[in-house]
Amino acid sequence: MNETEDFPISHPISVVELLQAEKVRVSIDAGPEERAALAEYLGIPEVRILKADLILRAEPGRQFVLDGHVTAEIVQSCIVTLNPVEARLEGPIRRVYQDGAAPEEDPEMDPFDDDTPDDVENGVIDAGAAVCEHIALEMEPYPRSPEAPEDDAAAAGASDDDGLGEDHPFAVLARMRNLEK
Repeated sequence: MNETEDFPISHPISVVELLQAEKVRVSIDAGPEERAALAEYLGIPEVRILKADLILRAEPGRQFVLDGHVTAEIVQSCIVTLNPVEARLEGPIRRVYQDGAAPEEDPEMDPFDDDTPDDVENGVIDAGAAVCEHIALEMEPYPRSPEAPEDDAAAAGASDDDGLGEDHPFAVLARMRNLEK
């Protein structure tokens, strides 16, 4: 997470508070303004529902775990027709954080591994930011409306024999090659 990035939903929990309480419960039920800001952040037309029930807990070695359940109803735009595509995202969320003050356990840890803990930034874990990132990762990257043609090449007028449209650059090259023979 980029520390200068502003997330539309923010529920910061201080690491000091978490160490004292050992466990903090966070409940998110996004209101209309938060949902509109999240939709803009995600680049989609609408977020209809966003709820999350989370528990943050401290673990040995200055690690912190966020576990919970997220439910969202969103509207995306079809990549072919631009018609609205409704989606329900529901399931578990789990994030592990490591306080930068703690010694590194494995200097050869892969930073792109999903099991690599996120860094605690400025002594705070933002549960709202974790939910925003979770929704962004769980969304369908290429939503398709049921009305969208199944085969884009067929919809563009491709011929059955080569799978390419008549004006496709490779089709033109194939015709040129055939003329030379």
